Amino acid sequence: MIYLRLILISLLLIVSKLHSQVPSNIQNTTWKQEGYDRILKLKDSTYSYYNFNQYHCSALVKGDFNGRFKIVDINSHNLILNPGGIVNYRFKKIESIPKECEVLNNEEKTFEINFKSFWVTFKDNYAFFDKRDVNWEEVYTKYLPLIRNLKTKEEFALILNEITKEFNDGHINLEIPDSIVSLQNSSSKAISISKAQVQSDIIKKYVENSRSYNHGVLKWGKLKNRNIGYISISDMNNFANYVPEELQNSDKFDSIYSSEIDRVNPLKYFEQEIEGVNEILPRVKNDLKNTQATIIDLRFNGGGYETVALELLSYFVAQELEILSIKAKTKNGFTPLQIFSLTPKSKDNKPVYLLMSPFTASAAEIFVLGSLPYSNFERFGSKSAGIFSEILWKELPIGWEFSLSNEVYLDTKGISYEGEGIPVNHEFNYSTNKSKFYKKFYRKEKFEDILLENIIESDF
Repeated sequence: MIYLRLILISLLLIVSKLHSQVPSNIQNTTWKQEGYDRILKLKDSTYSYYNFNQYHCSALVKGDFNGRFKIVDINSHNLILNPGGIVNYRFKKIESIPKECEVLNNEEKTFEINFKSFWVTFKDNYAFFDKRDVNWEEVYTKYLPLIRNLKTKEEFALILNEITKEFNDGHINLEIPDSIVSLQNSSSKAISISKAQVQSDIIKKYVENSRSYNHGVLKWGKLKNRNIGYISISDMNNFANYVPEELQNSDKFDSIYSSEIDRVNPLKYFEQEIEGVNEILPRVKNDLKNTQATIIDLRFNGGGYETVALELLSYFVAQELEILSIKAKTKNGFTPLQIFSLTPKSKDNKPVYLLMSPFTASAAEIFVLGSLPYSNFERFGSKSAGIFSEILWKELPIGWEFSLSNEVYLDTKGISYEGEGIPVNHEFNYSTNKSKFYKKFYRKEKFEDILLENIIESDF
């Protein structure tokens, strides 16, 4: 019996060692992330991640190390990890976790401390003060006296909202409980025509033999009056093949998809998103193989995952090229530049007409940015939104979450289109007001896509 117990203990030790995904030389170590101001604490097989600055430390997430990060490079003082995207995270080893993170203090601090925590986070991590024409030192001087005289959380929330509006940056968010004050933009409630309605009417009027994947995240077919393929991509996510084909356009899609995401770790989920792209795109390309050109419609695409965007792009290019580079804002500058090249999934050099709007944003813009070095792409519509960075989430001592843009995406000439958007070759003067943008497709109660009409009637 004792012998059997020893065998079982030995087996448990072996299994435990196999599941200890953190390499032995970095087990029970602590690291500070460059450009994101986060603390990473590693144990045997788990990690804890914290947001940290001189005013506050807050727990961000914890879990299985192997399910969250891939190790890119490691030595005694430096660690490079990949969280599932195209950007690698750089860490410097520190002796121990900051004392503020050892015992998290939930005691609410003054409005002044909360404001300073907010201000210094932007000062150290926000990358686009010049691009957005915001003088951050003046913001401090202007608002600190007002903050010191505040009496209520509602007043504090309204001031933070006033400050963030100065940026006009779609990746800056302020998450404040509705019980305190609702900061929802009332103009968004006035949109009577939906994105889904416009996209559906485009397919009905202009596309034959249309097909759909994953609740319409991807739709494709051939233009009725031209031998041109049409592909609509509404988001750069929801590509994983989780839902049976017969349920992909049903009301059950969202619940099935969400439940599958909850079952897998983040790295696995990101891998399955890419697997989904690689399952459906060969089918799309085969259906459109005899067309003379391809339209890719990103006018209604607000983003998602940059990995999905670039995987999709790889099916429409013929050669491997350097397409973009990325750096992250640090307290004293930027992280080293990371250069990204695109490997083609096919040798397709067919003309691509890329449709854009002011609502082509984030990962959809990264698709556009990646296409710039390729001569077979031509852009139609209006310039994109101009928000490329990953959304960096932070937390105030008061418990409210906020986000900002800390990553700079550059084209191969070192140009950033943040704030400005990527321009088009053929301008169609789309409104930056979403309601007006949608209404432009409905004139005198008649649906018409002027851009598609132009392509159909042209000699492209």
